[in-house]
Amino acid sequence: MDSFHSEDTYTLDDLSHWQRDGTSLAVLGYPVRHSISPAMHNAALDELTRENPQFADWKYFRFEVKPEELLDALPLFYEKGFFGLNLTVPHKEIALPALPQVDPAAKEIGAVNTLRRMDTGYIGFNTDGFGLESGIRIELKRELADSEVIILGAGGAGRAAAVQALRSGCRSLTIVNRNPERLAKLIEAINPIAQERTIPLVGKAPDDPTLKIPEGALLVNATSLGLKPDDPLPLPANALSKSLALYDMVYNPPRTALMQTIESLGGHAANGLSMLVYQGVRALEIWTDHPVNPDTMDRAARSAIA
Repeated sequence: MDSFHSEDTYTLDDLSHWQRDGTSLAVLGYPVRHSISPAMHNAALDELTRENPQFADWKYFRFEVKPEELLDALPLFYEKGFFGLNLTVPHKEIALPALPQVDPAAKEIGAVNTLRRMDTGYIGFNTDGFGLESGIRIELKRELADSEVIILGAGGAGRAAAVQALRSGCRSLTIVNRNPERLAKLIEAINPIAQERTIPLVGKAPDDPTLKIPEGALLVNATSLGLKPDDPLPLPANALSKSLALYDMVYNPPRTALMQTIESLGGHAANGLSMLVYQGVRALEIWTDHPVNPDTMDRAARSAIA
């Protein structure tokens, strides 16, 4: 009988004693106790097992790993036989130097969120862009292609969103971030992609008096502002226009203050649960080489949050 439970949160101390015959997958983060990824992935694995008994011994766990421990932890996960890993905040960029191979698309983003075991170590992928584009299409009935896209945040999530928007052929891209150094670094990194596709690219501070979101634009919140009820808006309300479409990567709470503000201006807003689901779908497909039912993951995610 399996002595490890997907409902629990494990640490590197637990990993040092890890002995399990089946195929293990895990999400690593700090903090990570709130993660609903185990519920999503294990529900999908249960469904896959009904048609493919080879997945009967696959199970997905969560590990709390401090950022300063990550580079030492990855070889230990490999040694213990973990076939696939998801990386969440703050590990997506930290892991890159430790990987012998990185998918070109993930290298372009500069961050990985999915690792698959290979003979020489883990190969890194990034499924966040796929999750974002799928979520926007399903929830807002919009496409990144030919949209004026404004991304709030220049961290790992914002970078993945920016690269995906450029790859998909957005009409223009504006990135808003309060840290000027981080903003400049991201603009410099993705400018070659924008120039190659002749897409206008600008960076703005949230308090820049010239910042004005045009009507009909597609706004993506890639910051953590909205997680707490007393969080301020990630940009001034007077910068917002009517008829905006907002995709807020925050999914818990299900309606943030920014979402409510956009809706009060006659716009449409969606939270980030669908992005979480679809990036997870793509990750599990990378590990299993089998198609995964998004509805199964979605139901499990909603149940876990409830």
